[in-house]
Amino acid sequence: MADKTKVGKEYAPIRWEVERGKIAEFAKAIGDPNPIYLDRQAAIREGYKDTPAPPTFLTVPMMWSSSMPGVITDLAINFMMVLHGEEEYEYYRQIYPGDILTGIPRVASIEEKTSKAGRKMDMVTIEILYTDQMNEKVAKARSLLVERK
Repeated sequence: MADKTKVGKEYAPIRWEVERGKIAEFAKAIGDPNPIYLDRQAAIREGYKDTPAPPTFLTVPMMWSSSMPGVITDLAINFMMVLHGEEEYEYYRQIYPGDILTGIPRVASIEEKTSKAGRKMDMVTIEILYTDQMNEKVAKARSLLVERK
């Protein structure tokens, strides 16, 4: 059962240098054939200053981070009972190769809900605010984890 006393708590930062190869690899992994993610010149022709990161790219630093397992452990969540509920992103600017992102995970909310079948669940929202190497806001990611009880 998620520890509701942790709402508002911030965790160790996620640091990630965005690489052109990772952008291309991610686009291929999700099956997006758009050349702007694979070819810098194609991106420039489309009005970008470089190869942009795809909209859901922030999943990469979050999944590679050693911070997220610590968040799950600290919240006393049974990982075997977790479902990924949803993911959303709010962008303040485009992400490009060479950007150095720092994300601060924070427990935004924990709510108990009951399913239509009568099963109780904790709905845990984790927000990660990402800034760049100039300490300017780049994006905010919100993840909803569902812990079945």
